Amino acid sequence: MRVALKFWYDGSVFWGYQRQLNVRTVEGDIIKALRKTKMIRDVKKNKFQSSSRTDRGASAVGNVLAFDTDFSKGQIPKALNSKVYDIYFWGIAQVEDDFNPRYAKQRWYRYHLNRELDFDKLKSASSLFLGEHDFKNFCRKSERSSMRRIDSINVIRKRDFIYLDVKGESFLWNMIRRMVSALVKNAKGELPKKAIANALAGKRSDMGMAPAHPLILMDVSYGFPFETKRSAIPPSFAKNYEEALIKGELFSAIQKKMCWRTTARRKPYIKVINATLDARGHDRHARNREDCYL
Repeated sequence: MRVALKFWYDGSVFWGYQRQLNVRTVEGDIIKALRKTKMIRDVKKNKFQSSSRTDRGASAVGNVLAFDTDFSKGQIPKALNSKVYDIYFWGIAQVEDDFNPRYAKQRWYRYHLNRELDFDKLKSASSLFLGEHDFKNFCRKSERSSMRRIDSINVIRKRDFIYLDVKGESFLWNMIRRMVSALVKNAKGELPKKAIANALAGKRSDMGMAPAHPLILMDVSYGFPFETKRSAIPPSFAKNYEEALIKGELFSAIQKKMCWRTTARRKPYIKVINATLDARGHDRHARNREDCYL
C-alpha cells in the first residue's frame, strides 16, 4: 500500500527540510519517526518521497510526502504524531503505486508582509509575475530550466499583515523570496516597477532575497482529497491550532509578537522562546529571527 500524508511544521526550529548529517531537519525527523514506528525499513525500498523541500526557516501548513507501507492506514497519523515534535500530520490518502508527490497540480505559498507597506504598489507590481516567464533573475543558479508559470498572485490586507499568496505548479529555489524582495523594494520606492519588468524580460539583475521565516507553504494539491481524522488530533492541538491550520492563519500570532522593531521590546519574548527551546533540546542558534519583512 502506498500512502500520501499532509503535514504541518514550524521551520524556524529546523536546519532546513532536506535530511543532513548531524543537524536537525524536517525530513530527518520524519524518517526517524517512520523507522521507530516500523512503517518503513528503508527509504529507497519504501519509496519515501517529499513534495516540496522548503528553504531553511520556511514553514508549512500542507506539505506532502508519500511512502509504501504495510502499516494500518487508519493508525498512521496518530502513530507518527506520537514520535515527532514541531511537526504534525493531519491528512492521509491512499494513492497509486507510482504516485510521486513532486508532481503536483498546484502549490500555494503565502508570504507575510508588514501592513505598513504601500498596498497599491505591491498589488500593481505583483501582477507583472502572472503567467509564464523566465525567472532566471529570481532564483538560485542551477542547471534546471528557469521557465515557470504563476497561476495566480494575490495581495491581501488582513489583521496586522499583508499576505502575498502565490500559486503555481512548481517553483525554483528561493524564487518566492526573490520575488518578494523586488516587490518590497518597489513598495518602498527603492526600485521602479520597470526594473522588475526588465528582469523578467531577461535583463541581468539581482534584487536581493527576502527572509525565509515569513514564508509558508500553505498547500499542495493533486486533484484528490485527503482524509482528516479528528480523533487523531490531540485536544490541546485542536484547541489552539486546528482552526488556524484549516484557515491558513498559522503563525500569525507568533509573527505579530516577533515583528517588534526594537531589541528592548523583543527581549522578554525571545527569552521565553529560548528557555522553551533549551528545555526541549532545540538549537536556539539555528533560528534566524528575521520573522517579519518590513
